[in-house]
Amino acid sequence: MSRFSNLGRTLALLRELRGKSQAWVARRSGTGKSQISKYEGGRELPKLETLERIFDALEIDTHGFFYTLALIDGRARSLPSDSLNLEPPLLPGLGREVSGATEEAYAQVFAALLRLYRHSVEMTVAAASQGEERRGE
Repeated sequence: MSRFSNLGRTLALLRELRGKSQAWVARRSGTGKSQISKYEGGRELPKLETLERIFDALEIDTHGFFYTLALIDGRARSLPSDSLNLEPPLLPGLGREVSGATEEAYAQVFAALLRLYRHSVEMTVAAASQGEERRGE
């Protein structure tokens, strides 16, 4: 498995988590829709400048992206080798069939990301509430 074999899958997952289309990301990042499709499908790797524009469009920082990529890589390594099909994207709804084990791995990563997102929102709200309490004293 290549070091960046799940980069496209991670881009697709983060895009879908935000409810955005490939066309929307393409417009916001100044990239062609066919290029976004190639990146998500793992057929090409984006240049760093392009990747940065895609991150900006998806409103994700480098740390968040590579953390998600590490989660997906970890899940992929934990699957039995015969259940991994690295050619098609591993996300349901992108027009290709995926194995049950692969779909389960993505469901687990998606659930973990939602928990992480919820935790970060709760921490932000708690910090804002504490700040308001201090200003009111």
